[in-house]
Amino acid sequence: MLDFLHLPAPASIGHLPASLPWSPPLSVLAVAFAACGLLALLVTLAAYAVTRSAVAAEARRTGEVAGGEELPALSVLKPLKGVDDGLYDNLAALARQDYPRFELVFGTEDPRDPALAVVARLAAEHPSVPIRVAAGAPPLGLNPKVTNLASLARRASHDLVLISDSNVRPAPGYLRAMVAARDRAPRPPAALVSSLLAGAAAATPGAPRGAVLEDLHLGTFVAAGVATAAAARQPCVVGKSMLFRLSDLERLGGWRRVADVLAEDYVLGRQVHRAGGGVALSAHVLPVIAGRRRVRDFLARHLRWCQMRCRIHPAAYAAEVLLNPTLPLAVAALLFAAGGAALPAALAVAGIAVKTAADGLLLSRLVGRRVRLRHLAWVPVKDLLIAAVWLAAPFVGTVAWRGTRLRIGAGSRLSPLPDAAPLAWTEPPWGERGRGERGWGEAARELAEETAR
Repeated sequence: MLDFLHLPAPASIGHLPASLPWSPPLSVLAVAFAACGLLALLVTLAAYAVTRSAVAAEARRTGEVAGGEELPALSVLKPLKGVDDGLYDNLAALARQDYPRFELVFGTEDPRDPALAVVARLAAEHPSVPIRVAAGAPPLGLNPKVTNLASLARRASHDLVLISDSNVRPAPGYLRAMVAARDRAPRPPAALVSSLLAGAAAATPGAPRGAVLEDLHLGTFVAAGVATAAAARQPCVVGKSMLFRLSDLERLGGWRRVADVLAEDYVLGRQVHRAGGGVALSAHVLPVIAGRRRVRDFLARHLRWCQMRCRIHPAAYAAEVLLNPTLPLAVAALLFAAGGAALPAALAVAGIAVKTAADGLLLSRLVGRRVRLRHLAWVPVKDLLIAAVWLAAPFVGTVAWRGTRLRIGAGSRLSPLPDAAPLAWTEPPWGERGRGERGWGEAARELAEETAR
């Protein structure tokens, strides 16, 4: 049965060199891994085709929402923590949006956060843009981002809000595209809209290795998974960009409903979906800035993401192997090579090359720039690192999140470790200057005092 692969028949095994660990069971195992890898490659290529189709359709619809008087006013909620690489440019990209009525609401958990100085500069350089600041907030639960978002929501002037993470840098049509996706949903308007994400580090000369790995994964595996789930009407929301109404959130139980879960974005999307509200995906690609991310930062983030996914939907998590054909194809290539089957081994390696090329084509389409070959060569390494993280995540029961280690349980629910200190809230030090060379200074203090009134 294995003749077409040029594998040795059982009777001839004894003629192989003693150093080769080849046996009929291993030949069957090699074929099994090769078949799994081929199936995964086909599924991956299909998911990439779905993603490219969604992006192409979005490009054809550019400019669909034209009338300013038809666009609803909205509040952009921007949770901040520290000064990310390129933070000012990220914030300024929102201030320059081609949208008639919007405000920016910034907030930090720590009232001394140096990011507030960046907000003060933004306000000074964009006086026509309404900007509010919420500096410091009492803990709402164990997820500090939810605490920050709840504080921001209280400052919002409009019911329609857009959560936008600090490390995204949108094009000028971003807000219009989000509202357009909301209004053209199958049952418009959609109750929640999220974005397709991609980063351009892999297309940038000299980008740090961790940033390259991050963007190679975000613009392929993550983007294709989200786009395919949306096409299947099974929303998979990534919280870097979410548009919804605060009144709808209140009907679902408000922020407290997700205050103690790590995957608050996914859980909110599922709650909206189960309540009968539409969940839509905007294929207007939202650029994510990876900055100076290190390889260990990349691994830590995706370990955390895998920990969330395997506890939220174990069956879907197991199926993720179908979007990473590199692992089974690499194992098959090694087994075939060990058995002296050069042609099947070469075919398995060719499968990895096809997947790598497909990654490059998809990511280049999403970011609008050609991925550099030297960065693209890291795709198989990235895939194997992610496979190791994927295998380990179900067995890691604690998660490090913004400097705190917590226990993660079913549904990504968080609980404190026995020796964890209780969460504390520091009152805003309006009478003090921030410490350090990037202290937030008088301008940030005045801005925060003004918006607190």
